[in-house]
Amino acid sequence: MKRRTALGLAGLLALAGCGGVPRSSAVVSGSRIEADPRVGLLQVIPDGPTPGAGPVDVVRGFLRAAVAADDDHAVAREFLTASAAQSWRADAATTVVASGPDLSLVSQDPDEAVVSITSTATAVVDAAGHYVEQPPGATSTRPVRLVRGGSGSGSEGEWRLAEPGDGIVLTALDASRTLRSFPVFFVTAGPTPQLLADVRWFGYDSSVATRIVRALLDGPSEWLAPAVVSGAPRGTSLRVGTVPVAAGTATVDLSDRALDAGPAQRAVLLAQLRASLTGLPEVSDVRVTVDGAELTRSGAAGADLPRSAVPVDARLVLLGPQGLSRWDRSGLVPVAGTGPGLEAAGGAGHPAAGPDGSTYAVLTDDSRVARVQTVGGPLQAAVTGRGQLVPPSVDRFGWVWTAPTAAGQAPLAVPTAAPGTPAQTVQTPADGLGGALVRLRVARDGARLLVVVRDTAGVTHVRVHGVVRDGEGKPLRLGAGSADLAPGAGDVLDAGWLADDGVAVLVRDGTGRTAPVVARVSGPSTRLPDVPGAVSLAGGWSDRDVVVGTADGKLLSRSGADWIAVADGRDPAYPG
Repeated sequence: MKRRTALGLAGLLALAGCGGVPRSSAVVSGSRIEADPRVGLLQVIPDGPTPGAGPVDVVRGFLRAAVAADDDHAVAREFLTASAAQSWRADAATTVVASGPDLSLVSQDPDEAVVSITSTATAVVDAAGHYVEQPPGATSTRPVRLVRGGSGSGSEGEWRLAEPGDGIVLTALDASRTLRSFPVFFVTAGPTPQLLADVRWFGYDSSVATRIVRALLDGPSEWLAPAVVSGAPRGTSLRVGTVPVAAGTATVDLSDRALDAGPAQRAVLLAQLRASLTGLPEVSDVRVTVDGAELTRSGAAGADLPRSAVPVDARLVLLGPQGLSRWDRSGLVPVAGTGPGLEAAGGAGHPAAGPDGSTYAVLTDDSRVARVQTVGGPLQAAVTGRGQLVPPSVDRFGWVWTAPTAAGQAPLAVPTAAPGTPAQTVQTPADGLGGALVRLRVARDGARLLVVVRDTAGVTHVRVHGVVRDGEGKPLRLGAGSADLAPGAGDVLDAGWLADDGVAVLVRDGTGRTAPVVARVSGPSTRLPDVPGAVSLAGGWSDRDVVVGTADGKLLSRSGADWIAVADGRDPAYPG
């Protein structure tokens, strides 16, 4: 039966300066696709080379065929010379482009031709599965050399790619059909460790379990590494190179280096592997061996580590008509024991609540003083004399974070148990934060800090830094920042965490329209419906939990594609 043409474009060229997951895509015509019964993905069945095709058509066919990963992109390799088919590394990188690349013939003689490929990239996914979204309009032009030759029987005299470049190219539409995100778990450092997902993106095929384990053994993303640990000793690898899955059990056979870990470290490694692999629908159990000897029966299995928990009091905190209040989706409830102190301070704004619901922080005095109050206790100044401050954030270890808004300043942290003690400066990376701080927000796991900075050109950037703490949970320093989240979305007015690696940012674009944008530390961003007059935002757990505050003192929540007023108030924030 004749193979049918693949839907959209996919190819192997690693276009310079590209990155990320699709933002949008035009509808294009395509070919038959079949349902993948494993996770509802779609499989594309491509055509091989057409006899007598010219150089441009051969490149186009190669790009279309590369979307199909079956048998290590076997059909796409038919478009390559014999040597290129042997050396081409399809999994080196995936470049996601807005639409099909433009192809043009640059030169041609009887035995050699050059075809130019021009694309607009929206994202790049590297070999380790890191997904980096690209700024709007990131374009690249790359020449591809073809020769007359053959990669197999019957292809003599046909045009074949001699230098395809490693990696593949997918249109946004094809990427949405073939790429999926997979959490690779590491463990937060410091007290009360938790499993923390470092999200990676892979094509879903028979190799996905292997790629997840390799990513785990290679270690966390560079920006996250200072804040987490792994149970895998350095140099640990897969002994046989693959992770087979049979009858619901994934078998991970590790090299001898895994034996360098003590019992506690092995327990961490086993918890990481179980959490990472049982997220696959076909895996219900994980068996870990070292040279065939079962590690899971060595007494090191232990209990699985917890994941980041929902705060004890998950209600929104805000400043309402009756002062500091919590919103329980049915109405506003004033926080008993906090009103008098806030009223005496005057000019309160931007409240934050501790995850346990017992501690609050707020800015007063034209945002020049950060104050802390335990319910029923006095309102105490925690940070003062540093100029204007960014809104506070309270982490799960009992530290209140804020920072001066002046350029070149670092975050400050004060223990809620002793707000009168001098603020601790949290050391920034050697190259700084890249601008003046606009917002910061500690993730619920306490290991990540969401940072919004404005550079000297007035452009805002959203990044995430790993937080390094001591054994008692005191924040010491920040690791290097992640790649920009939602690059080019507009001026960022506010930001907050969602679940896992999701964040919500309130942006104002060049036309003055304001809207929340949901982004991922590793993944694409999506703009939600516009909210005229929006000035603040609270991120909950999903995009359905995002609450927006307007300049006229209304809190809006999503209802379908619309925003509806749910309460009077300002400066909403979820705990943390």
